[in-house]
Amino acid sequence: MPNNKSSVSHEKKKKKRKIPLAVKCILIIIILLGIALTLFFFYIKQQTNPYRIATKYAETFMSKDVSALFRVTGLKEDTFTTPETFRSYLQERLNYDKISAYNMVEFSNAKDENTKQYGITWQTNERNREYSQTLTLKKSAQKLYFFFDNWEIDTSEFLAQNCSLNAPAKAAVFIDNIEVPADTDSSQTTNLSVYKLGSLFPGRHTITVKMADFTDFSTTINMESGDYSKQKIYTITPSMLKITAETEKTLIKDGENLIRDIYKYALAGKSFKKLADIYTFEDTSEQRLEQAYNALITNHIKPATHLTDVSFTSYNASTATTYAEDGCYAIKVSANVDYTANSVVVKESTAEGGGFRQSKSGPGSSFFTITFHYKKGIWSISDTTALDACIYYIKY
Repeated sequence: MPNNKSSVSHEKKKKKRKIPLAVKCILIIIILLGIALTLFFFYIKQQTNPYRIATKYAETFMSKDVSALFRVTGLKEDTFTTPETFRSYLQERLNYDKISAYNMVEFSNAKDENTKQYGITWQTNERNREYSQTLTLKKSAQKLYFFFDNWEIDTSEFLAQNCSLNAPAKAAVFIDNIEVPADTDSSQTTNLSVYKLGSLFPGRHTITVKMADFTDFSTTINMESGDYSKQKIYTITPSMLKITAETEKTLIKDGENLIRDIYKYALAGKSFKKLADIYTFEDTSEQRLEQAYNALITNHIKPATHLTDVSFTSYNASTATTYAEDGCYAIKVSANVDYTANSVVVKESTAEGGGFRQSKSGPGSSFFTITFHYKKGIWSISDTTALDACIYYIKY
């Protein structure tokens, strides 16, 4: 007779060993997730290994794919930092196109645990031509995915950062043929504007300054890596510029016209405003020049013995740069003027003899200077000795 009890027990055991399909799926997902996390862990660990990052830099360097190297290095593209300018920098400093092999060693004397340094020797096919580079990696304070050290190439060795320069106000400034807009209004004391450049790659850079009325100024500077936030990489002062031949002719002619008009309007009894309507006088000088003009009329036109007319016969002038206290560009026109001056000489009657009134005429020659200042694109008259001393005329 069959044992029913044993059979039932056996069936129960079979039922206990059976795992639901849903549980199986969950277990499989957990196992796969564990494998994926393990692989991810080792992959990220490998990717963030500083030696591997340095090796990737070197291998990308050797591939001559400068755009990829720009990205691997972690550089940010800006006006003057592009893959193209990066290539120029590498070519100038490391003879980039001719590098054919390299050796890399890790320095044991790194600054601290957050810094790794690697010495790379770049080799060319030319005998005894090697180029050395120290590649620095720094550990970021922010972890990658909350757990992994985040090592990055220190780009400071590749950059001259926070660069700016001073140049005359209203100038067009170019760095390596790229125009840089002025960042601030010109200083009232120096007449210079600040031109912010951002970052440059170390090496040679050409600065060009263009201004109306001046010949182009150009110079080449050699930059090293570093932070330039507390200093200007270069200062171009107005005195470093040179006026064009056409501008020189114009200023000489303006000086001649000014001398002629001073006597034209003084003899006609016109006020200084007549001159100011024609010529631009510097604000800080206009009042003093007006006083000198009025004194010229008072002392040489209004008295009984006075100048009545002048005919200018020749005007020979030259120009030279001169000092200006406010640092602006200053040109002094020096002129030798020949003329014929007519005057009235009056002698009052006295006990010793009678008086007389006589017309006189005679030649004369005087030396005058006219100083022009250039500020924010405008030439103005700062001073002239033509108002300080009258031309020669017969007084006796």
